[in-house]
Amino acid sequence: MKINKPDLSPLSRLFPVGWPWSDTLTYAGLGLGVSILAAFALFATRYGRALDALYQWNDSITERVLIPGALVPPFPEVLGPTLLAFGPAALCWVLLPVLLWLYHRRESRSDYLMRRLPQRWELARRCLAGPVLLLACTLLAAGILFGLLFLWYQTATPAGHFPPDVWAMTGGYGNAGM
Repeated sequence: MKINKPDLSPLSRLFPVGWPWSDTLTYAGLGLGVSILAAFALFATRYGRALDALYQWNDSITERVLIPGALVPPFPEVLGPTLLAFGPAALCWVLLPVLLWLYHRRESRSDYLMRRLPQRWELARRCLAGPVLLLACTLLAAGILFGLLFLWYQTATPAGHFPPDVWAMTGGYGNAGM
């Protein structure tokens, strides 16, 4: 059975002619996936430690019991540097336009021709459009992950164990803990 691949040819206009743009998108997807997994694993580790601090072992029954009055740290403290896992991918997309311009200059030697085209900004568009799209996707993924991690924080924290101000380190928005 033959699987129909989606037509991604409009994306080829975002990169220089001859550039292996499909490989670039594949590596971008892999890098974004690694960033998401790394950020998720880091948050899971930090949040797991914060939840473990809410419990104590009951020696007579050998089970964990919630410590009365114990509070989980505010969300920004638990989140910590988690979203920095997207930094390497974002740095790659910031540096990619230089590589694309060098490709025009050295590999295809089309930079002079591109400057003479009626569309004056074609060279800049082909060097900047793809990396800007990839950077926007990276920021969107980081924002979506931020929201999902906050939902996890809200739903997995036992009731009554939220700090008075969940956003304490950011100026706060009141008690968001139900």
